[in-house]
Amino acid sequence: MTAEEKIKNLQDFYQREDALVTSPFIDDKLKLNHALFDHVTRSLDIDFKDKTILDIGCGSGMLSTFFDEHKKYLGLDLNKRRSFQILKDESHEYAQANALRLPVRDGSIDVAICMDSFEHFPDQVTAAREIKRVLKKDGYMLLSIPTYSNVAGLVKKWSESFGRYERNTWAPFDYWKPEELEHFVTPRSVRSVFSQAGFSNFQYIGYDKEVAVGMFPWVWHPKMPGKLAAGISKGFSLFSGPLCRIWPESSLHTFWKIY
Repeated sequence: MTAEEKIKNLQDFYQREDALVTSPFIDDKLKLNHALFDHVTRSLDIDFKDKTILDIGCGSGMLSTFFDEHKKYLGLDLNKRRSFQILKDESHEYAQANALRLPVRDGSIDVAICMDSFEHFPDQVTAAREIKRVLKKDGYMLLSIPTYSNVAGLVKKWSESFGRYERNTWAPFDYWKPEELEHFVTPRSVRSVFSQAGFSNFQYIGYDKEVAVGMFPWVWHPKMPGKLAAGISKGFSLFSGPLCRIWPESSLHTFWKIY
């Protein structure tokens, strides 16, 4: 299957599953987790003041509300969203675009953001090179991405290898609902992809509230009783903070600053 065909399948999937949101920055009620975003950006020493921001795979554009006071925000997504016109204002713009061919000038972006969509890109190296192309010399990228260097990764390998799920579809999100092009991503693969694109500096942290699902993904299984899942998650919370600091990939997501 060509990259163009994969992109079309991805576009069709998210057109059908328009309400599907699988990001720790957006909760079950489709509200933004401002506290987490502030924590991540402080931890990674990311500053948006007076920056030109490119949000790749922006979905409905909800992340733009984090940038009400910032100079310029451009959100790009495969599918055109009705909400784009509602959110659009003097400093926020939106466009339908493909991450493999960003409609942005060379060296014009201060901060590129990709929140939980990079794992779906059919050609990650090409996408990373495009991001490198549009960034200024002192620009950097903020990346949120699932990681499978944990028990969730073992479940993914087993499920896809033995035919329970098709290749690149298993994920624990939305009660183990099959995803489109959910690639097997690890911190090692992130470094490899972005190194090939010319990036050389990498910082990342985990998310302690997702250690439970990273280490025991059955807590999100559709047949898992809710009370039992809550009890397991509470048990993990007793040591998830220290574990996540020592071993960030014990979490289901990792957050990166790449430059």
